[in-house]
Amino acid sequence: MKKHKLSLAVIRAIYLVGIAGVASFSATTFAADTTNPAMKALFDQAAYWHERAHDDLAKDALQKVLLVEPNNAQALYLMSLYSMQGGDKTAANQWRQKLSSVSPDDPRLASLNSAKAMQSIPPAQLAAARQMAAQGNVSGALSAYRTIFNGNQPLDSLATEYYLTMAGDKSLQPQAIQGLQQRVAARPDDTQARLGLGKVLTYQESTRRDGIKLLSTMAGSSSEADRSLRQALLWMAPQEDDRDLYQAYQARHPNDTGVMAYFQKNIGGAAKGQGFSALNSGDVTSAKAKFESVLADNPNDADALAGLGYIAQRSGNFEEASQYLSKAAAQGGANSAQLSNQAQDSAFYAQLAKAKEAAASGSYDAALAAVTPLASVGGEKGQSASLLRADILRRKGDLAGAEQQYSALGDNADARAGLFYVLRQQNKTAEANQVLKTLPASLQTKMNPPTVADVIEPMRHQAAQAVASNDPQRALNILQQAQERQPSNVWVKLDMARILQSQGQTAQAQSIMAPSSRPGASSADLYAAALFASETKNWATANALLSRIPRNSQNQGMRELAQRANFNAQMADAENYLQQGNSAAAGNTLRALAQNPPSAPADVGLLAKNLAATGQLPLAVQLVRQNMRQGVNGNAGDYADQITVLNSAGLGMEAQAFLQNPQIQSGTSATALANLRNGFVITQADQLREQGQYAAAYDKLVVALQSDPQNRDLMLAMARLYQSGKLNKQAGQVYNYLMSNDTPTQDARVGAINVALGEGDNKRAQELLTGLRGERTPDRLLLEARVAEAQGDHQQALALLRSAKGKMIGLEGADGSAQVAGLQINDNPFINRSTRTSPGRPATQSSYGTVLPWQQSDQVTVPGNIPTPAVPTAMAQRTATEKQIDDMLDDLQGKTATWAQGDMSIRGRDGESGLSQLTEAKAPMTFAFVPFDTSRLSIGVTPVSLSAGSPSGTGNARYGQGALAQAQSAQKDVATAAAAAGLDIASYSTFAKLQSAASTGYTANCSSTNATSTQCAAYNTITGTDPTTYAAPSGGNQSATGVEVNAALTGDSYKADVGSTPLGQDLNSLVGGVQWAPKLTDFTTLRLTVERRAVTDSILSYVGTKDTYSGKTWGQVTKNGGSVNLSYDDGDAGFYAEGGYYSYLGNNVKSNQSVSANAGLYIRPYRYDDRELKTGINVGYMNFDKNLSYYSYGQGGYFSPQNYVSVSFPVEYTQKYDDWDLKLSGSVGYQSYSQDKSAYFPNNADLQKQLEELVNAGYGTEAYYAGKTQNGIGWSAGVGGNYHLNKNMQIGGQVGYDTFGDYNESTAQVYFRYLMGQN
Repeated sequence: MKKHKLSLAVIRAIYLVGIAGVASFSATTFAADTTNPAMKALFDQAAYWHERAHDDLAKDALQKVLLVEPNNAQALYLMSLYSMQGGDKTAANQWRQKLSSVSPDDPRLASLNSAKAMQSIPPAQLAAARQMAAQGNVSGALSAYRTIFNGNQPLDSLATEYYLTMAGDKSLQPQAIQGLQQRVAARPDDTQARLGLGKVLTYQESTRRDGIKLLSTMAGSSSEADRSLRQALLWMAPQEDDRDLYQAYQARHPNDTGVMAYFQKNIGGAAKGQGFSALNSGDVTSAKAKFESVLADNPNDADALAGLGYIAQRSGNFEEASQYLSKAAAQGGANSAQLSNQAQDSAFYAQLAKAKEAAASGSYDAALAAVTPLASVGGEKGQSASLLRADILRRKGDLAGAEQQYSALGDNADARAGLFYVLRQQNKTAEANQVLKTLPASLQTKMNPPTVADVIEPMRHQAAQAVASNDPQRALNILQQAQERQPSNVWVKLDMARILQSQGQTAQAQSIMAPSSRPGASSADLYAAALFASETKNWATANALLSRIPRNSQNQGMRELAQRANFNAQMADAENYLQQGNSAAAGNTLRALAQNPPSAPADVGLLAKNLAATGQLPLAVQLVRQNMRQGVNGNAGDYADQITVLNSAGLGMEAQAFLQNPQIQSGTSATALANLRNGFVITQADQLREQGQYAAAYDKLVVALQSDPQNRDLMLAMARLYQSGKLNKQAGQVYNYLMSNDTPTQDARVGAINVALGEGDNKRAQELLTGLRGERTPDRLLLEARVAEAQGDHQQALALLRSAKGKMIGLEGADGSAQVAGLQINDNPFINRSTRTSPGRPATQSSYGTVLPWQQSDQVTVPGNIPTPAVPTAMAQRTATEKQIDDMLDDLQGKTATWAQGDMSIRGRDGESGLSQLTEAKAPMTFAFVPFDTSRLSIGVTPVSLSAGSPSGTGNARYGQGALAQAQSAQKDVATAAAAAGLDIASYSTFAKLQSAASTGYTANCSSTNATSTQCAAYNTITGTDPTTYAAPSGGNQSATGVEVNAALTGDSYKADVGSTPLGQDLNSLVGGVQWAPKLTDFTTLRLTVERRAVTDSILSYVGTKDTYSGKTWGQVTKNGGSVNLSYDDGDAGFYAEGGYYSYLGNNVKSNQSVSANAGLYIRPYRYDDRELKTGINVGYMNFDKNLSYYSYGQGGYFSPQNYVSVSFPVEYTQKYDDWDLKLSGSVGYQSYSQDKSAYFPNNADLQKQLEELVNAGYGTEAYYAGKTQNGIGWSAGVGGNYHLNKNMQIGGQVGYDTFGDYNESTAQVYFRYLMGQN
């Protein structure tokens, strides 16, 4: 069964290797042999494009190499290989021939032969071999492979999988291991062979640890190696010596606890007695293991703690001994007092060791700060400290102080010897000789003339002073002289390398320190090289160098540096998690480190800073305060990160108070202190900037820049201030200047890209983007998506956003093509906005509508007296980044998705029934999709129902030709009566004169006897007729139904649409328009509109109507013209101005013209990430050539005032809450307008003449609508919102009420939208 399990593991490995193919082998086997960074970059570029199947681009990079080095063997080899893989055999042979002529014995030629042979293998034959291997038929598979190879010698590209197949047979494993070992020895860079060898070695217990060690070297960069390592760790029977292997795996995988649990389960406990027995016998290693096993079960066991304390004392680690013994004493018991004294002694010697270590590394001020308090202790301990203090003063160059200290120690032989040397260095020869005579004779003979070292240390001190005075060149000159006197002094070399490294001359610094890590180097050399590696954050190298120093030769400083290296290696893992956006894994790793924090201030500061970056600010501040309470243990630079954490927590005064400590001041250069104070200024300036106090922030930065005008961090802070203050030009100028000296995270370049996007310079944004280096983090991918979107490439932007989203949720190597069965796995189909991270505090928005990397969008509530941080943390930035990704995904999906929408809307206008009254119901149904890259086509069908009621009373007279019909009816009745009365109606110019004549005739001709005669009755009819009582013909019910159709094409800066008024009516019309809205500047937009639109004020203006009296139709007015709008909006405030001209045309309606103007400005006094308040002022003007606001035949039925002026104060509030989008709006203002006198029949002179004659004759009431002037208060209010049911569905609606104009209008709407998928 075990053999079968191993075979399955082999099979899985075979397929992984098989997938790699020839290209993978070639790339790893023959690396580009060049130390030229430019050439290396070109080879890396070629490999990058080749891996992505863009061999044309890969060859372009190789051609550039060949332009510089025409005979570069690696470039010639790759050109041949890529040509062969692309099927261009002619080109492949040409490049191979050139390689052969340049390097006839080059091993790459054999690789090309192998690749060529690989291409000639029938795919079915290779597949058959692999299938037999997959089925466990090892012998059959090996036979098939040998047939392919024509023997036992495998092709290069198939060698690894061949040996892995062979390893599936336990009896053949030694042969497989030998084959893989030979291959690795011949090709050290063949990663696949090394991986295969590591796997095979883990199959047997005897070689498993060798396999694990090999896999461990690759686990950090290879997920397959990492998985194989995990399995091997679970196969192995662990021993205590294996703990480092398991801990290293746990550090890389803080969320995978199974491996460490397996280790702990299989390590047995031990008794304290065994531990002390081992300690007494000198077996310190076994004793420590036993004590630690006891503490695993009982962390407070006093005896085990004491035992570890004694072990630490023996190894010279007094600080650790003090900690163990203090904790043991704290447990109480009979020995607690003794343990407490021992702990104090250990603490003393630990501090003394630190002072010695600081002095050995040239940090004399720090050494003095550490040793001075110890010199006041009585007894031998105090005397030892005083001797060390005097020696440090001597080495520092303070000879007078050293002389005083040595003299104070009296007759102590060591002190007298030191005094002798100090006096001699001061040329006090006579006094020195007197002191020499007081020494024992045996000691006098050993007092030699001064060594070179006595001169070197003062020179190192002089160089340190030059560096502190910002004169590094002078320091290098002094150190060069010191090196000439003592070429082997590694500390002089270290000082020189440090200066060169600080100047950016990394290569030269490394070359100086390189000999110190050579084989056979001394412990001092290795220690100095490890120190340099640690100072350049190369912790793995530091660890490796320290491991070469024998344990019995390691001093306290070396052991502490080893602990720091191990600590920082784990810290590097946490920082990698942070860069990947995996704050949870980073937080787990950091919390584990915080359980046993380091003692070095720099390490504590780094731990605290990263804890704060994951949102654990209270714990970060707690660590900082604990470390600071232990006393000063370094200079201000060592505490830089701790100061940053305090500043970030709003504890700036506490940070400043610590910097005022005399030990800090004495041990730190003025330049270093200034840099720290600049950091405090930057924090304050950023806080003020985020609060909108730009002037105050500017004042702080300007003062600091006057003192240090070339400080990069200060200039970056100023650029951020310019950018937040909408001064993009100035921000861009600073960013461009800083790009040549950018930060490791390329803050200047990122800022310049944002400026370019804000200015609409998309070409420059793309050019700058190509210069970004390093890992493509979610923030980086988001920035790339913004650039792609700015260039109109929606699909690329979506792919980048999905990659960013995948990384945010922990998909390693996530990209836009991550699929399962063809489905995008980065798009969670169940997510809506309530499941996303909601912002918890106000955010300072940039001019681009997004939160920039230095801006804060979240607030973390913390307990106690730690103020809320005023600077962003990685956790807050992660939240802001994720929200931006989600919002941009939503926007882009909204732009590119196909969707269907159904609406139901009601609009009602109050007014006179049958005339100005209107009730409108619509049910639009819209289908939209994106046929082109940036254009959306929507097609809609809208059923419409309109109702205005029926005119009544005098309303009939003001409808159609009702007024004329009313007057004619009265005239007709009067004419009939006049004929009966014998009166000629034509002889009377007015109806009043006819009535007078009828009254006279009645008096003259009628009495009681003939009052009922026809003539007298006619007289009575004439005198009793009142034309105003005559009713006009009923206008009938005013209603209409129909269906509108429309289509629209919209893009980023344009829109075009065409449609109809409701079909199914007697009258219908074609409507539509075109709009273009180019951006003129960062925040300015010009909008040009040309359109033909239906006027929907009434049924008459909208669809027209039919006159019941004459049978004629009129109405259906359209406005035809255009407008120009200029607007500005920088995110905080804006203004707009618009002017338009329109011609109003209708069927049997008098034509009309209008001009309009509208202007306003607004501010956003309340603007957070999820809510906004906007308020301002608006001034409007409108003037029509004619007043056609009425409903008689020829009128338009639309509001058409003269000299309409309004001043209003609009307010709008919007908020996003979980899955809700809410909007409240309102406006109140003053309006004034007039309406000119208007004819009843403005478009028909004959009808108007008839009506005027009838009115003049007294048969009608009026022929003109009277002019009028109106003014007063107007207001409007509305509320709207929508709810996201899920990412594809939303429902929404709105209601509103408006009193501006000559009507009151109410509206209501509900809608449902469904996103049907991406185009």
